[in-house]
Amino acid sequence: MNIIIYEDEGYKNFGPLTLTRPAYDLRCGINTLAEKIMRQYPKAKIDFSCRYYLPGKKVMKFEKGLFINGRILAPARLAREIPLKGRDEVFYSGDEIVAIRAVSRNFDQVRKRSKVKRTKIKVVKFPWDLLAENGGQIKEDKRYLRGKGKSKGKKDKTVVIYNPKDVIIDQGAVVEAGSVIDARTGPVYIGKGAIIKPLTYLKGPLSIGAMCRIGGEVSGSIFHGFSNKQHYGFIGSSYIGEWVNLGAGTTNSNLKNNYGSVRVVLEGKPVDSGHKFVGCFVADHVKTGIGTLITTGAVIGVGANIFGGGVTPKVVASFAWGDRQKYDLEKAIKAMKEIMRRRDKNFNPEQERLIRYLYKHPE
Repeated sequence: MNIIIYEDEGYKNFGPLTLTRPAYDLRCGINTLAEKIMRQYPKAKIDFSCRYYLPGKKVMKFEKGLFINGRILAPARLAREIPLKGRDEVFYSGDEIVAIRAVSRNFDQVRKRSKVKRTKIKVVKFPWDLLAENGGQIKEDKRYLRGKGKSKGKKDKTVVIYNPKDVIIDQGAVVEAGSVIDARTGPVYIGKGAIIKPLTYLKGPLSIGAMCRIGGEVSGSIFHGFSNKQHYGFIGSSYIGEWVNLGAGTTNSNLKNNYGSVRVVLEGKPVDSGHKFVGCFVADHVKTGIGTLITTGAVIGVGANIFGGGVTPKVVASFAWGDRQKYDLEKAIKAMKEIMRRRDKNFNPEQERLIRYLYKHPE
C-alpha cells in the first residue's frame, strides 16, 4: 500500500509561508514535516498531494492508500500506531484528521463512513506551533543522526564545547577559532557545509544547515535555506522563508510592552496565539532595507520589498514595494533570478510560473 502525504485546508492558517510550499514542507527542528513522516516508513513508496498550482509532481486523485496529514509531527511510534496494513480506518487527534487508511473504499468514502480511532499524535495548526515545538523537535531529530558525523567536521583547537556528547559537527562543516558551542540546554547540530565564523556563540537546542548567512542575534527562530541575515540586528521567535534578505539593522519585536498574548493576522482576522513570545512570519523572497523595524506578530508576504525605516504594519502584502505601492512583476522576477544566480541556483520555469500566479491571485 502506498503512502500519500497530503495537504488539507489547514495550510491556510500558515499565511504567506505556505503560498510557495505545501504545509508538509514547513520546517520544524532539523527536518521538514514530510521528512519526519517518511523516515518512519523507510520501505514504503511515498507520494504527495497538495494544491494544483504548486511546483512538483503530485497525486490529484484520492483513491486507495494510507493518507497521512502533512501537518503532523511524526513521532517514533507513528508506524506502530498507524501501520500500513489494516482495515478502512480514520485516525483523529482532537478535531484533526491525522491519517486515513483506504483499503476497500476510496479516501472520501472512508472519511465519511468508517470507524474512527483516536490518537495523541500532535498536529500543528498555526505557524507559532512550529516555533513552540522547534526545540523539542531538534532533540527528537538528533536521534536519527546518531553516529553521522560527530567527529567528521573540522573545528579549530580554540573552540570551546560544553556538553560535547550532544554536539554533532557533520562532515564538511567548519567551526573556526574562538567559537563557543553550548549544548547544556539542548543538542547542537552543525550540518554539512555549514561554516561557523570566529567568536560565534551557539546555544542549544540548535540546528544549522548550509547556505544561510546569519549574523547578529537570533533566538528561537527557524530559517529556510538561502536566506541572509548577515548584519547586526535581532530576530527572535520568528519564522523566515527562503531567499530572504534582511538588511543591516533589521530587528523584530517578539514581546509586547504589556507582556500580553500576541495576536497574529491570518486570513484577514486577528488570531490570539496564546503565547507571549511571538515574532514575525516572513515569506519567501522578502527584502528589508537597513534599519527596518518589524512589529510584534507581523506577517510579511511573498516578494515584499520593505524600506524607508520606521515600524512595519502588522500585515505587509505580497509584492509590496515600500509601504504603499506594488512591486513591478517583471522587476521582481528579474531580481529573484539575479539573487539565485549569485548562489549558483537557477530560477526555473516552474518557480517563475508560481510567482506569476501568486502576483495575479493575491492572498
